[in-house]
Amino acid sequence: MTRLLYYDDSHLRQFTATVVAVQDRDGGPRVALDQTAFYPGGGGQPCDLGTIGDRTVLGVEEIEGEIWHRVDGAV
Repeated sequence: MTRLLYYDDSHLRQFTATVVAVQDRDGGPRVALDQTAFYPGGGGQPCDLGTIGDRTVLGVEEIEGEIWHRVDGAV
């Protein structure tokens, strides 16, 4: 289960996390982290965007209770 850092600090811009899962879904790589500050969107608010390491985060989704970060290349 991912720790949702955005509930503690919605303005958090940097954090350290560990990749706990990687999958290829809908034609692109996605990663799950042990903790994240990336909000997946909802209620009319878009998801957060940014970077994880040297990868650009293109989207963030909650799928079956897990937060997945769609990135622009292999992790």
